[in-house]
Order: sequence, then C-alpha cells, then structure tokens
Amino acid sequence: MPITNGEQTIGTAVSQIDGVSVYQSRIIIHNNDTTKDLYIGGPNLTTTNGIPIAKLQYIEIQLPPLEALYMVSSGSDHSVSYMKIEQD
Repeated sequence: MPITNGEQTIGTAVSQIDGVSVYQSRIIIHNNDTTKDLYIGGPNLTTTNGIPIAKLQYIEIQLPPLEALYMVSSGSDHSVSYMKIEQD
C-alpha cells in the first residue's frame, strides 16, 4: 500500500493532483492558504463548478483506478498539501 505525499502551488490554471494510479486510492487534500478557497473536480474544473475546500480545511476523496483529481484556485501562489494512499 504505497503512500505518497507532497505540496503543490497552484493558480488559476487547472492542475492534476499526484498523477493517476492503477489502484483504488484514497487522497487527502489540505488547503494551506489562509485567504483563498480551493476547488477540486474533474479535468473540466472551474471555480464555479468545482467542490470548494475552505481556507485551512481538508477533504478526503476515494478515487477509482485510472482516475485523476484536479484542483484550481481563484488566485495565484496557492499552497496545497496532499497525501495519497493506494489500496491494492
């Protein structure tokens, strides 16, 4: 059961979180920013159709195999931390 974690800086362009896994995965995403909301969703994500993660909050998502999760912010230099646990 590999575990990966990291931190990404995102902005107004949609960014993929930690690649695609061949396994079912659990991913925890933390919005490190104190002023901006983070939005998560699929590849066609925008700040109006994404699921918001409020400032300094986190969310846990189950990802099926070969699927990816994306994020975007309403501003630049937005810090996000994540941890992904692959389940075989």
